[in-house]
Amino acid sequence: MQEFKDWKEFINRILIDSGEFKKSTSELKNQTEIETFEATDKNSLTEIQVGYLKENLLIYLQIFNPKVPGYNKYVEGEFFYANDLNPEELKNPGPPALEFNEMNRNGILSILVNGLKGKEVQFLKNGRILKSKLYIAEFDSNFSYSYDFTQRGFWNKIFGKKVDKMDGIEKREIELNTIFNGIKNVLQQRV
Repeated sequence: MQEFKDWKEFINRILIDSGEFKKSTSELKNQTEIETFEATDKNSLTEIQVGYLKENLLIYLQIFNPKVPGYNKYVEGEFFYANDLNPEELKNPGPPALEFNEMNRNGILSILVNGLKGKEVQFLKNGRILKSKLYIAEFDSNFSYSYDFTQRGFWNKIFGKKVDKMDGIEKREIELNTIFNGIKNVLQQRV
């Protein structure tokens, strides 16, 4: 296995060397260095944002695409804990951010190679997404996260007519792997 000095080099090599992504921006926000990578395929709107902390820690790796606003809301604000990729320590999340070690590198590589899993069910009216239901829980295929994109007030959302029961609602399902199905040009011996 090739040695990398830090998360930044590791992720840059995987994304850029694959030819599927290019770095579009790099900025510093508070204590987080944020790199944004855009898909090189002009038909893809997918971008990957990666947040690094000092001490060689990875705080997040988020995949965004405007076609799936529910998934975008889900990943917004999500970050890694030290033991997120350690199957023996799942009940003890540990402090925020992933250390740069072989187990965590393999976990991040798996995420990047395998892509997204699950689906987003969208409820549209006149071409506008009013609600999304996100099905990503591997332990229960019926479990979902719901996101309401209407401008209705809190009480109207609670006691008003449910979006999926309104007249003129169109339902659309998007498999998340069509948004990001993984990086296919990663040579295992290079990583």
